[in-house]
Amino acid sequence: MTPDEFDRASRALLQDYLLKASPEQRHIYVARRNYDDSPELLAWLADRSELDRATALMMYWSLGAAWFTQYAADGDVPEHEREAHAIVRRIEQRYIDGFYAGRGLAFDPGNWPGPSMGDYPGLVMRRNVPDAMRVAVVGEQACDPFAEAVDTVFDDGLPLALAAQLHDMAAGVQPDRGPALGDAVAGEIDIWADVTPPTLLPMATAADPGWVVLETFLGQASPQECHQLMLFADTSALSDALQWLLEQPTLAASSALAFYWNLGASWYVPFATIEDVPESHRYTAAVLRRIEQRLADDGYADHGLGFDLARIRPRFPTRWPGRDERRAIPGQMWRPRPGQIVDESEDVDFITGLPEDIAEALANARG
Repeated sequence: MTPDEFDRASRALLQDYLLKASPEQRHIYVARRNYDDSPELLAWLADRSELDRATALMMYWSLGAAWFTQYAADGDVPEHEREAHAIVRRIEQRYIDGFYAGRGLAFDPGNWPGPSMGDYPGLVMRRNVPDAMRVAVVGEQACDPFAEAVDTVFDDGLPLALAAQLHDMAAGVQPDRGPALGDAVAGEIDIWADVTPPTLLPMATAADPGWVVLETFLGQASPQECHQLMLFADTSALSDALQWLLEQPTLAASSALAFYWNLGASWYVPFATIEDVPESHRYTAAVLRRIEQRLADDGYADHGLGFDLARIRPRFPTRWPGRDERRAIPGQMWRPRPGQIVDESEDVDFITGLPEDIAEALANARG
């Protein structure tokens, strides 16, 4: 099965499930699905009038309605965000027009653990959210998609049997990658040669019960501690924290450069534009481009920290043999930066890159 065949087959399977699903099952899917996945299925679901009004409103906020208030006009939205933005606008208009017929479920956008209007206090609003989209839906039935009982029978918003079926289908697909890299090719590079690089998700700090722990730590962390995160952190556990650091002008340029390579920048050279990148990695590709631009603009600090690919072993190789190069990595990203080379500390958690006590507090907060 090719990746295109998998995309078509998995979408058909999910559409069939959602057509037959109860309002509660659709609500759980929208709440807990991986929003880094293809948005086509959400667009399809948003076009169906039988979708419960509460679920449509939850999808609206989950897709980043609060984030999009910074754009006064549709043309101001960055290209890589336009698909999600278009769905948000379509839901908004249909919701106000009474398109969604279902009235069974309750949902309060101001009182749930997911994205809401208060997520971006520093954001300059250039477009208001209509009052109707802020008001709670008073339904006959409450459905908590994050209840412990849901955890036992659903995975990423899908019944376990269906999730397993999709997983088995995906296992038969060879992802777009270079050849497996053994020691003869990779040398001393520390890589996971048989997998694609990690992905980042759009920031959703309000949905993370551990964000207060992370925000408190990041606000007082030393440049060296921040550098440890950029060198060794697991992106799946700290996607928001790493992106938050990238937006800080106080972050060391060497730290941003370390994170650039640990995101697997070399994997993206076959794609001339962000739109060419597989959808699963398109958001991450945009983050990589922003790092390039910030470094070119001297948008980061110094702190006396250095970075040198000859001395630091990134998680992914700096070159993937066998991959066509349609977009070269800028020369500045290859050049060593003078300063202190920070080695991996034995005092940090080996998975998160956080100090042990902070990693423990984060795990406790997340339950």
